[in-house]
Amino acid sequence: MKTLSMIFVFGGLLVTGCSTTTYFSLQDENKDYIKEQLNTVEKNENVGAEVTILLKNETVFNGELLSIRNNTIILCLEYSAMEGELSQNIYPIIPIDKNEILELTVEGDSYVWIGIGAGALVGAVAGALIGSTSDEMLAGLAGMVVGGFLVGPLAGGITGQSFSTETYVLQDVPTDFDWSILKPLSRYPDEEPEYLKAIK
Repeated sequence: MKTLSMIFVFGGLLVTGCSTTTYFSLQDENKDYIKEQLNTVEKNENVGAEVTILLKNETVFNGELLSIRNNTIILCLEYSAMEGELSQNIYPIIPIDKNEILELTVEGDSYVWIGIGAGALVGAVAGALIGSTSDEMLAGLAGMVVGGFLVGPLAGGITGQSFSTETYVLQDVPTDFDWSILKPLSRYPDEEPEYLKAIK
C-alpha cells in the first residue's frame, strides 16, 4: 500500500511539477502587475528570453526575443545564437506585427525531468549499495528498484522543480497593448545593432 501511495505522489509531481505556468488575460489584467511578474524572469545577460508567439491566423513562431519596436517584435527563430551568427543572417530573423499577435508565451526553464533522471541514477546506485550489505542478493536488487524507480526520481523531481522557473502566457492581446513591458527581456532592450536595424 505504501508503494502504491508513493507512485501516486510521484505521478502528481510529474503532472504539477512540469506545468508551472501563469496565464494573464491582457483584457482585464493590471499592466503594472504583469510588468512586475515579468521582471522576475531570469535570463542570460547576453541573450533574450525564449518566447513562443501565436498569431491570429494560428501561425506559431518560437525563438529568441531580440528587440521590441513601436509596431513590431523582432524574433530570431534560433534561441541563443552567437552574435556573429546573427549579424551574418545564419538564422532567420523576422519582424512580427504586434497587431497580429494573439498570444505570447515567455518560456520558463523546467529542470524536473533532469532531476528525475539524476535522481533515478543516484537512487539506483545508493539502493544497490545499501542492499548489497545484506547477504541476500534479492535485497540488493530490491534496494536498486526502490531507489531507482521511487525514492531517487521523487527526490530528484522535487529538487529539479525547485530550480525551475515560471512560464508566463499573455493571452487575449488587445491591439493597443503596450509591448514595451517586454523590453527588459529582449537581447537589445535599448539600441539595436546596425545589422538588426536593416531588417524591416
